[in-house]
Amino acid sequence: MSLKTRKFVLTYLLLGLTVLCCMLTIQTYHSRLPFVARLFYSGGSVASTADLRPSPAEPHGTYYKDHVIVLMYHEVMKKPHDAGALSVVKFKRQLELMKANNFHWITMDQYRGFILRGDRVPENAVLLTFDDGYESFYQDVYPILRKYKAPATNFLIVSSVGNPRHAGVPKLNWDQVKEMSRTGISFYSHSFDSHRYVPRDAKGKQLIAALTGPIYLKDKGRRETKKEYMQRVKADLEQANLVLEEKLGNSNHVLAFPYGAFSKPLLDICAQLGIDVTLTVKDGLDSPHQTNGFRLNAGGAQNNPDLQVALMKQAMERLGHAHFDLAPERKREALWTLAAMVIVAALLAESTFKQQQQKRRVSNAA
Repeated sequence: MSLKTRKFVLTYLLLGLTVLCCMLTIQTYHSRLPFVARLFYSGGSVASTADLRPSPAEPHGTYYKDHVIVLMYHEVMKKPHDAGALSVVKFKRQLELMKANNFHWITMDQYRGFILRGDRVPENAVLLTFDDGYESFYQDVYPILRKYKAPATNFLIVSSVGNPRHAGVPKLNWDQVKEMSRTGISFYSHSFDSHRYVPRDAKGKQLIAALTGPIYLKDKGRRETKKEYMQRVKADLEQANLVLEEKLGNSNHVLAFPYGAFSKPLLDICAQLGIDVTLTVKDGLDSPHQTNGFRLNAGGAQNNPDLQVALMKQAMERLGHAHFDLAPERKREALWTLAAMVIVAALLAESTFKQQQQKRRVSNAA
């Protein structure tokens, strides 16, 4: 290849890498650039109900097909004691409205078949999920689910079940779990005992969800190695799965991430353990083969059941374009692209220098 051709190729390669690096940088830092974010990403929460209005019941309405809305609840009780809890009255109203508007509740088995194999689900399919295994689920929610014949899934912090010494709001016991599992309620893992934030540095200022990455080991005065991190998370998730299988007799292939937080290493660990369906807390509408799923928050004291169902009726428009933030992956790709730019720029500079030397030799010879 002549120096002229080489310089031409390297120049266009450098231009292409520069454009790619700019695009990756925008994708990495779009959250810090509001104007750019509005241009390339949907602004605000896709699940906002601020501009919604209650609508008449549509007993034969079809709002989406070949998709599933996964609803997420935490505590539902008669007399909510905090902003994160939903009242029984509002929960009943939600179910009544879903039924009146032709939504169809499905089981976790149906959801797994839909996600993994593309099995058919009813139009307007909805999966009801509850996190943390609160005792109020048995006392206040379970009777309502039976009345409406609505299947549901509860994600248990397995170490807390039947454990009165476990900190926080009282949790279910195994007798309650076994009784409900015989009547259409399924139970899966919310980790064994990793539902917490932990420090990743000595000062304790950087906190991460315990399953998502290496944490700071105070007794060793350092952060976990990658191997130690993998061993810790595997041990936790394996123990949760073993206990659930021992108590309920079913293999555990589903995990709801604590706080919805996940990372690529965590997804890799799940795959190694045969956990083939995972769920986050990000708003969205789930599609076939989307093994890491969205969930729409339907709980909390501020929930308005009429607006909740109005949002679900507009799911394709408001939830159908949700995506996970790929900023960490894009940042790595941007750095590799920048490294490639430096190498190409160096080669281009070398070619330019040699071309100039060649011109000088020809000029001197003349």
